[in-house]
Amino acid sequence: MHSLKIAAVATAGSMLLAGCATTPELSPDERALIANTWYLESIIDRQEEIRLRPQLGDRHNITFLRDGSISLQLDCNRGNSSWDADPRGGGTGDLSIDRVASTRALCQSPSYGERLAAELPQVDSYELGVEGRSLMLRSDDTIFGFVAR
Repeated sequence: MHSLKIAAVATAGSMLLAGCATTPELSPDERALIANTWYLESIIDRQEEIRLRPQLGDRHNITFLRDGSISLQLDCNRGNSSWDADPRGGGTGDLSIDRVASTRALCQSPSYGERLAAELPQVDSYELGVEGRSLMLRSDDTIFGFVAR
């Protein structure tokens, strides 16, 4: 009976401590990433530079969430993934994005949703613009430019 009381007290104590745990503090860069929905503005690779009209960019966006997940609008499709940042300071840092899970409807051309879903997991760094209103996601081959609206 005595050991049962000790187990109950230990369980209650651990639950109390778990309730007191705080979420980790975010860096200024991480706060800037999650503060906005980012709308695709440009795609630059070794062969071309694509500038999207605002109406097209509105259909291609990314939202970084505090819990480490990502919500994506991939033109006529929706997607999700997870992310992790390692800020270096000055609005730059390393970024990893896991494989994107998305719906697979066929969107009207021009559409960059499939390209975003395929290439975001290759992104390895980010750069926030002045006042955190623009964002560049870089991989070895591509730079995705986003703007906050």
